[in-house]
Amino acid sequence: MAYLVLARKYRPQRFGEMSGQAHVVQTLANALKRGQLAHAFLFTGPRGVGKTTAARLVAKAVNCVQGPTPEPCGVCVACQEIADGRSVDVIEIDAASNNGVDNVRDIVEAVKYRPARDRFKVFVIDEVHMLSQGAFNALLKTLEEPPEHVMFVLATTDVHKVPETIVSRCQRFDFRRLTQQQIADQLGHVASQEGMKLSGAALAMIARAAEGGMRDALSLLDRVRAACGDTPGDGEVAEALGTVDVAAVSRLAGALLRRDGAALLGEIAALHERGLEMKRVAEELARHLRNVVVARLAPGAPLDLPDAELGEVRAQARDAEPAQLTRLFDLAQRAVVETKLADQPRHALEVALLKAVFLAPGADVSALIARVEALSGGMLPPAQSTGGGGPGGGRAASTPRTAAPPPASPPAPVRGAATTPAAPPPEPDAVTPASQAPAQAAPLVDPAAPLAERWRAVVDEVEKVLPAAAPALKQATLRWIRDGEIGLQLPPGLMATSAERRRAEIETVLASCFGRPTRLALTLGEVAAAPPGESAPVSLAAAEQAERLARSRRVREAARAHPNIQQAARLLEGGVDQVEEL
Repeated sequence: MAYLVLARKYRPQRFGEMSGQAHVVQTLANALKRGQLAHAFLFTGPRGVGKTTAARLVAKAVNCVQGPTPEPCGVCVACQEIADGRSVDVIEIDAASNNGVDNVRDIVEAVKYRPARDRFKVFVIDEVHMLSQGAFNALLKTLEEPPEHVMFVLATTDVHKVPETIVSRCQRFDFRRLTQQQIADQLGHVASQEGMKLSGAALAMIARAAEGGMRDALSLLDRVRAACGDTPGDGEVAEALGTVDVAAVSRLAGALLRRDGAALLGEIAALHERGLEMKRVAEELARHLRNVVVARLAPGAPLDLPDAELGEVRAQARDAEPAQLTRLFDLAQRAVVETKLADQPRHALEVALLKAVFLAPGADVSALIARVEALSGGMLPPAQSTGGGGPGGGRAASTPRTAAPPPASPPAPVRGAATTPAAPPPEPDAVTPASQAPAQAAPLVDPAAPLAERWRAVVDEVEKVLPAAAPALKQATLRWIRDGEIGLQLPPGLMATSAERRRAEIETVLASCFGRPTRLALTLGEVAAAPPGESAPVSLAAAEQAERLARSRRVREAARAHPNIQQAARLLEGGVDQVEEL
């Protein structure tokens, strides 16, 4: 007896056996139960997801001796003949080879006659988008008002090529790609029925190579069986499919996360010896790293992965830093392009991934800001976690640092402050608040200067002494400067937090600027709009930005008005389209 391929042998014979199309099955079952079945259906979706199978199941459901029913018996003559494809009342037509007007005329003529035995005469037109425009027009009237004993089921992989006049006369169902887990589960069931033993990783490889189509997955399982027998190993399955082993990709990602260059080169060499295309290796690595990034940054997001692969992805995500993962994904994406264009793809991939191994550890913005502020305050920066070792293995790339000994003498006065006679140092346990610091004899800010000039001078002095605190003051809006107090308004956020944290240090500098203790009054919130006819106060950063834009505008206007430029434009009979500052 001739061998029957798995895709045909395990074609679903009941609606409940269909995988991944619950929305279609539920709608058809409800319509059959209520007797509200349409006379024409349009099944659309990717290849191998069950469109033709669903069409045959509809034919069985309406022609079963117990029907119409959502659960055809499968044993009556009508069910068996439809399952075998030899029913005279279920006509399957391939529109790719029967796409002319004459072929549709044959259908129109056949519609007039009642079924030979069954309840309905069902016309299944596969790849209906291949019909010519004339054939579509010839089918319109019959499709809209067929006899009560006729039903049409149209199937297509490209619904955009089907005229709207056809689509509007049918009840449309969109079939989805199956998830990798759904395909892997069905493959596991088929393999057990056939006496095959495959690991979860092998089933995952076949499911991923199928790209959402169950028919493709069963065809690939047939190929694996022919090449490797009933008990293939993971490496044999990958070689039979011509794909990259999932375990090898996971080991590559693990070597990147551990910053282990030797292990990385060893994995690439093994894959190259198997004859795998390096661009495909880079693509699979980028896909794997994308899943790790999603698992790390959005743990609740669903991942279309089989359970065997999902566990490994989540384990790698737990042990890695987000900044490192995103940088690795960016480098893997670049490696795909570089490998595709290189004359020596293996060498291009090796060097591209070694860049990722030997890059300095990454950190997020908040950690970097904390380190900068610690350094500017004279303290040691907090230890940085790399999430991996150095190039040689699992050790941290940084060297431990020893804290500096405390100063033996009192701290020097604030830079720029007027000198005063030295005061005796405080007792060892005494603490002098900043607000009680002795007033300076000579203020650094001219009290007679305009308000804006005094504020700019204050911020300049703070920038000299406390560079990390100056950005917050520049973003603040000045509300007042009066004796012993400066009022500022800041929007809530990082800048306001920084200013509040450094309040004591800022007030020390303010005391040196005004020659007396000066308090910093901070108000959180956005600046209210100014009344009509008045200008709203702006921050120093906004004022500096406006000054830069005005200066740039003056430079561009001067360039356009330059006699040499105008003379050149006249000689060339053109004009100045754009001016760029160098």
